[in-house]
Amino acid sequence: MAERVTTILNEVNVIRTGPRGGTPVVFLHGVGLDLTSWSDQIEKLHHEFDVIAFDFPAHGLSKPLEGELTFVKFANVLFQLIEELSLGPVHLVGISFGGMVAQTAAGMRPDLVRSIALLGSACDFAENVRGILRERAEFVKNQGMLPLLPISLERYFTADFHQKRPDVIDRIKKLIYQQDPLVHAAMWNMISILDTKRELQEISLPALIIVGSEDTSTPVAAAQDLAEALRTELLHVVPNVSHMLNLEAPEAINNLLLDFLRSHRKAF
Repeated sequence: MAERVTTILNEVNVIRTGPRGGTPVVFLHGVGLDLTSWSDQIEKLHHEFDVIAFDFPAHGLSKPLEGELTFVKFANVLFQLIEELSLGPVHLVGISFGGMVAQTAAGMRPDLVRSIALLGSACDFAENVRGILRERAEFVKNQGMLPLLPISLERYFTADFHQKRPDVIDRIKKLIYQQDPLVHAAMWNMISILDTKRELQEISLPALIIVGSEDTSTPVAAAQDLAEALRTELLHVVPNVSHMLNLEAPEAINNLLLDFLRSHRKAF
């Protein structure tokens, strides 16, 4: 009997849609969520782009990573997917934590990245914010996921969106609740030591930065730091939305992504 070969595709839940051989676009989701958080963008982009999205390890249907969690390990998962799917250089679109993985990947292997679009993300944090993130990790470790839900959802969406779209709030609530508290805590401890600014300053890639005007998790100042590090003037502040802006303002985000990706189809 032939030995079963273990590949990253056996470990990670991946979907792919759109024209094969077209421009590959890979979506990277936020902490506690899964690839379905990109549904609006996948629906819009798959008509003209080769769209790939996956659940990060220990999220959705993907298996957990072994040992200590690091951004390098998450980036290596991405590299393995690119290789096993024979994608070549890809356009990376990441939100929040997904944007941090995208930054790490671009710094490690710029040859595999055509461009980078970062939504509601950051490249470093002030020391007091790092302390808050570590406290969040301890809170989850000690209290579990349920008490965290109202805190997270208040940060992720505006009060207006909570009122208008309780269905989306409910869907995200269920995704977060299904997380293993110890894994979730480890994710926040990992995020608390993020610092990619120097690596970003050393790469040269087309970059798009998008942030919600009401985002308190990664505010406009964080987006400005990213734009400066990446030397891009493509910084867009979407009014009246918070951290999960691709869910709260899908049409605006879709239009910004389409304009950017179309303009860099033939990069590299």
